[in-house]
Amino acid sequence: MSEPLTFADARTLADQGDIGRFIKHHMAEARRAAAHRRGLVLRYPDLAAQLTRRPIGFTAPEHWNGHIPPATDCVGAMNTARCRPALLALVAEADRRLHQPAETASTLEEAA
Repeated sequence: MSEPLTFADARTLADQGDIGRFIKHHMAEARRAAAHRRGLVLRYPDLAAQLTRRPIGFTAPEHWNGHIPPATDCVGAMNTARCRPALLALVAEADRRLHQPAETASTLEEAA
């Protein structure tokens, strides 16, 4: 994770005329990361179905845009949203499944 942007950093970016480019770059990165997480979870129907259950609670899995609330708010206080750990767990499980060796995956399916 990168260091948080300080007020001095923001002032320097603004003085150099780079603040707009900086914001656009990071917004594009956030959209790409969210789209990746969304696609990763939605590829597994059982994980996608969990998006509609508590504590997440979307009305349909497709309504999730891939966003995960940040760990802290703008003043550094811990985010206590109950959906955050659930979303992190879903993404981690989807990523684990994606990177699971093929022979292990087939063995698990046969055992089930």
